Amino acid sequence: MASFKILSASIFPLILLVFLTLSQFFHQHPHLAEADYKLIEILCHAADVPEICIQCLKSDPDAELATSRVELTVVMMNCISSHADALQVNMKDFASNSKDETIKGVFIECSKAYVEAKKDVLSAIVHLKSHEFDEAESSLTQAIYQHYTCHSTIKSYKQIKISRKVASEMKVYEELCSSADRIIERL
Repeated sequence: MASFKILSASIFPLILLVFLTLSQFFHQHPHLAEADYKLIEILCHAADVPEICIQCLKSDPDAELATSRVELTVVMMNCISSHADALQVNMKDFASNSKDETIKGVFIECSKAYVEAKKDVLSAIVHLKSHEFDEAESSLTQAIYQHYTCHSTIKSYKQIKISRKVASEMKVYEELCSSADRIIERL
């Protein structure tokens, strides 16, 4: 029993020290997140549609860990990549559900375009991380081109109807790409 009192008396200060150290860490974390959000707002101010940029970055937990404009731009590119994935799947689904061979072909080509767009976005991320900003911008331009090719082909066929959800997804993709392009130009 005496050894328990000695053990607990020697451990108690250690536990108290750990608790106080950790409480300081958790107390400071909101300030770090607040600082990150200020950087997000500064970065997105240059975007064509700042609200979309801010929404994208605030929705990704990695943005809180970013400490530079380049790191935040990479997070934004990840957001664009996710949208490219969603659009690729939507176009593939439209192709599968289409009975008209011409329309099916348009959606298959769009699906392939978003696969290529994702590759271009991933290439842009590699270039951003290497601080090769001109190359990153060039890769992003290719991703935007893939999107515009699909979008203009769909618009050229009056009989093609897409859901509002997919049309909105396409618009967000376009706005994010345009915003990221403007941000990269300023890096």
